[in-house]
Formats: sequence, C-alpha cells, structure tokens
Amino acid sequence: MIWGFVDYENVGSLEGFSLLDYERVFLFCGPKNTKIKLGELPSTEFCRIELIGIKTIGANNLDFHIAFHVGRLHESAAKDIEFHIITNDTGFNGLINHLKKIDRPCKRISTKNKVINANYSIELSECANLVVSRIKQIDGRKRPRKKPSLINWINSQCKHMNSEVSAEKIYEELRLSGNISVGTSGVTYHLKH
Repeated sequence: MIWGFVDYENVGSLEGFSLLDYERVFLFCGPKNTKIKLGELPSTEFCRIELIGIKTIGANNLDFHIAFHVGRLHESAAKDIEFHIITNDTGFNGLINHLKKIDRPCKRISTKNKVINANYSIELSECANLVVSRIKQIDGRKRPRKKPSLINWINSQCKHMNSEVSAEKIYEELRLSGNISVGTSGVTYHLKH
C-alpha cells in the first residue's frame, strides 16, 4: 500500500498522475490554491483523498506542514505502507533519507519529467496541427504563457477554418498529446521537432 503526500503549491496539478496507485492521498494546499486539478479520477476503484488547507503564507510553510504530517502518520501507519512525497522540491530529500533509515519505505515523486511520456502518437486535428506549426514559428519568449491567453490565441488562428471549432477543445488536444503542460508557472511547450 502507498500513501501520497502532495505538495500542491509546488506541483500545481495532478493531471496525468495515477491516483489508482494510492490507497490514501493527502493533498496539501496553500491559500493561493483555490482550484484543484485532479485529472482523470478512478471510475471503478476508491481512492481516499484528504484535503489539508493551510491558511497562512510563509517561506516553506506548506513544506513544514507536510513534514509534520508525514512524521505523525509514520508513527501510526503499518510498517509496510510506503510513503510518496509528490513534489518537485528536492528539499524533501533529507526527510526521505531519514525515513528510509528508520525503515519507512519512502520516495519523492517528481512531476517535472512526466511530459517525457507524452503521447505524441495521438493524431491531432487539422486545427491543432496548424496551431502547433504556428507556435513553433514564435520565439519561445513570446508564446502565450497563461491558459486564457493561449485559448484566445488558438481561437484567432482557427476561427477562419471552421466557426464551430472550440479553442478549448484544441487546447485540451494539445495538452493530452503532450505538446503543452500546465503548472503553477503557466503553460510550458513540449513541441516535437
């Protein structure tokens, strides 16, 4: 059995993340995390998700709360339960190594490299292909960085092709195919060359 401790301020989304791997998930959110993106939810299995909202703001505040709960639950959890700390923050490595020394299976799961498994085999629609080819022509520093601005840009590129084309659907097509990912810092492009 695996319990996951999610540093949501750091990872920004659980889209593309398999909740089925976990018996329990502790989702730690700061005051700026007003919306939670879970991605695809299990349809036939149960996954217990506990939301832990932290109202105070401060440097490493959420990290300290995660460390506290990990320690508290280490004391009460069965020894065969593995802990996963889901974060891109390498500052947790010391805690993880300590837990391993006291015989708690534990590891850090980074979401930064999830895009390596991007599904480029998904066949893109005509409009999505047009969007990808035009984005490639734009200097990386000038590409839309926020979801609403990218959706507006997609709409401006595709509306002449078909008035019924949904920029939101094209955006999702790009995300699901791995051409883009979205995190707390906005849209990141992973366009295949």
